[in-house]
Amino acid sequence: MGQQQLRGIAVVDVGFTNTKIALFSPQGELLAEKKAPSLHLPAPPYKHIDPEPMVALCRSALPELDQMLPIDAVVPTAHGAAMACLDAQGNLALPVMDYTSEPPREIVAEYEKIMPSFEEALCPLLPMAITHGLQLYWQQRMWPEGFAKVRTLLPWIQYVGFRLSGVPVTEISSMACQTHLLDIRAQGPSRMARKLGWDVLFPPMAKAWEMIGTLKDEFRGSGFRGEARVLGGVHDSTANFMRYVCAGLDRFTLVSTGTWSISFDPSTSVDVLDPARDTNTNTDVLGRNVCCSRFFGGMEFAAVSGGAAAEAANLSCVQELVRRGTYAVPSFTMTSGPVPESLGKGYVKGPSVESAEERASLAALYCAQMVSEQLDAITSKDEIIVDGPFSQNPVLLAVLAALRPAQRVKASALRDGTTAGAAALAVIEDGRLPSIAIMMTEVTPAAIPGLGDYQAAWRKMAYEKR
Repeated sequence: MGQQQLRGIAVVDVGFTNTKIALFSPQGELLAEKKAPSLHLPAPPYKHIDPEPMVALCRSALPELDQMLPIDAVVPTAHGAAMACLDAQGNLALPVMDYTSEPPREIVAEYEKIMPSFEEALCPLLPMAITHGLQLYWQQRMWPEGFAKVRTLLPWIQYVGFRLSGVPVTEISSMACQTHLLDIRAQGPSRMARKLGWDVLFPPMAKAWEMIGTLKDEFRGSGFRGEARVLGGVHDSTANFMRYVCAGLDRFTLVSTGTWSISFDPSTSVDVLDPARDTNTNTDVLGRNVCCSRFFGGMEFAAVSGGAAAEAANLSCVQELVRRGTYAVPSFTMTSGPVPESLGKGYVKGPSVESAEERASLAALYCAQMVSEQLDAITSKDEIIVDGPFSQNPVLLAVLAALRPAQRVKASALRDGTTAGAAALAVIEDGRLPSIAIMMTEVTPAAIPGLGDYQAAWRKMAYEKR
């Protein structure tokens, strides 16, 4: 759909923490936003996501936003770590698993024997229930009666589109984000998915920008003015990456931050990927494999800062932490990121931090170091662009720039590029990407005496066996 035919674009962005609906003009201007908390429920049968608050927000917000500007396109986007299991009537046969669920050890051990090789899936088995294949295997083994009712398997992203339109589809960026369900190079079902019979439960593939249906009447209210075309949808971090591709950038590394810090480098060869360092590929909406590395950025920052606001950090405090030798050593969550076998082993070494200023400064220093490690893991050599919450942290940015003196570091002016990237999909015509502008500022490296020696000592502690 070209800009001339479009009036309003609504992006339904279902994140782990919040669900928001953003209204954009065809030129990419954000006009309004509605938000509600995402709802996570405890076991039984396992920690799970309640989709109804998302549905309720769509029901109330879409008609309201349509009165501001007629909504002609609705783009679903969401985090890529959940699957919806639908029965023959299109209802959930089992609750949508929360990826922070902890599968039993025996289930993980069984799954490891059948899971795809790294060469096939181009992603490692991730901790907790982040990997889609592990989620489905656990459900099939432990709740066989419920799983026997499953007739359709949908990525969480396309489940959002299904609830809006009633049409089930899959999409390449959603099926290829650390799922173990695809043979990434062949872009078909993995051997495991075929062996377990899951492949026949995947609905047809749609392009992220293709219309799959229109909004159900329940989301239109009375007097809805737009055409309400629901598009195929896109993995949230990939939507963010596509925004920079649409800006005409070629050689760059994007550090997309939020709950996760995910670095994308389109120039990196898959040959450098290392499952021990949580590297993988994501597949963009055009079907191209892009090398990535990850760590639990937002949660790691919160763990080290002890809840101190990011704004409390300052460079003088960072300089003092470096001078006196206070280190945050990974990892503080149940993921290792680029530092192998570090999950849950994080600790602070050296003089303690007490004040909010010290805790926020240590968190900024630590996360800059971890971002630098994830950039090394995908051999990043070109311009670095940081967006999301970390792009709004001048201390973290200045330290990162100091750690990467051979590369320019830039910060996106947008705190959240996911919705803007998803909105750009609505103006793709026949697979031709639109041209959009992105506002960025170049980061000046911090002057921190002794940072090189401090970093060398930190890396030695980070990578030692514990």
